[in-house]
Amino acid sequence: MHALTGDDQAAEISIAVPVDEMTHAMLAQAQLLHRIAKRHGIQIIHQTDQEHTDYTSAGYTADCYRAAWGQPPARYWLDHAEVLQRRAHLADLYTPSIGMGRSGREHSIKFEELAGAAV
Repeated sequence: MHALTGDDQAAEISIAVPVDEMTHAMLAQAQLLHRIAKRHGIQIIHQTDQEHTDYTSAGYTADCYRAAWGQPPARYWLDHAEVLQRRAHLADLYTPSIGMGRSGREHSIKFEELAGAAV
């Protein structure tokens, strides 16, 4: 899409959360990813501020994946509704028991209380 339009917004496709997380892990290995992309004659563009993690197995991304490689592996290509359900379940487990919220992005740990108890 980007090659056809030059439009970053139009080229951003919906992606499953586990696949997006792996993309971030790959991007952390920039030199290796650059060599792989160069070997295959492709360019990898990822802009976190534009990412869409609202993938559905009935959507455009899944249709493109099926056309190129067959059925997306269900283990990694989770529908957005399933991701929301799993995150809610984890929040129910972790928020009251260890004080972690928003998928590990916030916490209710009182460090000053812990530091005082250690003295």
